[in-house]
Amino acid sequence: MGRFCTSIACLSIAFTLVAADPKTEIRLTKASPESAAAIEVHGLNAATLAKLRYADFAPREWNSLLHIVVAEGSAKDIAARPPVAGSYRVVDGVIRFEPLFSLTPGVKYRATFDPSKLPDGNLKADTITANLLLPKPPPGPPATIANVYPSANRLPENTLRFYVHFSGPMKRGDIYRHFKLLREDGTEVTRPFLELDEELWSLDGKRITILFHPGRVKRGLVPREEEGPILEAAKRYTFVVSGEWEDASGQPLGTEFRKSFIAGPPDDDVVDPMHWKLMPPKAGSTAPLIIRLAKPLDHALLDSMVWVSDAKGERVPGVITVGGGERVVTFAPTQPWAKGDFELVVDTRLEDVCGNRVGRPFEVDVFEPIQRRIETKTVERRFIVK
Repeated sequence: MGRFCTSIACLSIAFTLVAADPKTEIRLTKASPESAAAIEVHGLNAATLAKLRYADFAPREWNSLLHIVVAEGSAKDIAARPPVAGSYRVVDGVIRFEPLFSLTPGVKYRATFDPSKLPDGNLKADTITANLLLPKPPPGPPATIANVYPSANRLPENTLRFYVHFSGPMKRGDIYRHFKLLREDGTEVTRPFLELDEELWSLDGKRITILFHPGRVKRGLVPREEEGPILEAAKRYTFVVSGEWEDASGQPLGTEFRKSFIAGPPDDDVVDPMHWKLMPPKAGSTAPLIIRLAKPLDHALLDSMVWVSDAKGERVPGVITVGGGERVVTFAPTQPWAKGDFELVVDTRLEDVCGNRVGRPFEVDVFEPIQRRIETKTVERRFIVK
């Protein structure tokens, strides 16, 4: 029967778990607080390590010698779990396992060392098992809601989405219970949001996209006819985010967030960059190109679907900033402007808050002439830097 040892005693640099055999121990180590953790077997003699170094073990043999798994769940779960991926080597008088992906703080791991699997190992030798835990760092302040877009306090009644930005990553899953839309009298709008299993998170977990149910936004569809529109012009609403929602560290937001606004008439006009006002900078400066839009556009799309090209058609490195209620965009170059011709380039997938794109409306009224659609992938606006 193997020997078993456990500990969660922690030092700032090393986390040591001592086996019953004082000559051999398994340690969870870190070269520095910022470095990735490794798992090491200490106490083997130099001759054994030399044989192991030249044994040219295959991955399966290393896993038999030092087997590491996530130790969460039932004993059956743990037994069925594949080993943690990583690399093994003999270095500095120890066997060291370096995980392919960093060990997760707060998750328990189990390392089992079987001396019988060593070259010329004793088949009767006891295995040594250690439960290892990399402690979670102390939590910082809870996340807060940084911004909600569209930012205006007057929104078209056919608005399609909200973007909620947080100061830190949030807990995912079952998020729609944290949102509600209230009328001016305090009654709740029934099922206003499209609840998706695949939640629309940014990669860093700091932004969630909330879609109004398009079947109740687009006119003439059955859900709108049966349940009514979500927003109605001239009426006031409040978008509410629960303060009970937890961030990725398990801390609740704490404070309920409210965004009040009045609904305006529907916006069915296409996005037309030819109606934008461009204010070019002076050559030799790093002052931004200022673009005044004809109406508010989608905040997230503006950041990725508008850029500047030089006379050769090459993209100019720089930073896009969106402000002024999503009606002002600035482009600041990383290098001073040269004299000459430039182009503001707009991806035709760019939308306003109602889903109208460049050259293509979200709604098509059969009683009105169909607007000309732009089929190219981009639209360009020339400007001159003097």
